Amino acid sequence: MICHVVLYAMKPGTTERDEARLVEQARQKIPLVPGVKNFRAGRSLEGGTCAVALVMEFENAAALDAYRVDPDHQRFVKEVAGPVVSDTLRFDFRSD
Repeated sequence: MICHVVLYAMKPGTTERDEARLVEQARQKIPLVPGVKNFRAGRSLEGGTCAVALVMEFENAAALDAYRVDPDHQRFVKEVAGPVVSDTLRFDFRSD
């Protein structure tokens, strides 16, 4: 299994409501992308540089690679995250 962690830093002026909307949209859209397993999303409890986290698993590296180029994932990145996210940190590791 591969665990894929995404941390979002928000653009200046982004509100808590914007963050909550990003989390809700992620919860609705990302689990529908083929290959995504055990999806979780939430806002930081302590503030800091990154305000929103997405965590999901993939069966293998090929499934993660397919997710990265999936049109629905790309649409989420551009239309949902893009307007409010200033920077993205990604961390992938084997969880088995």
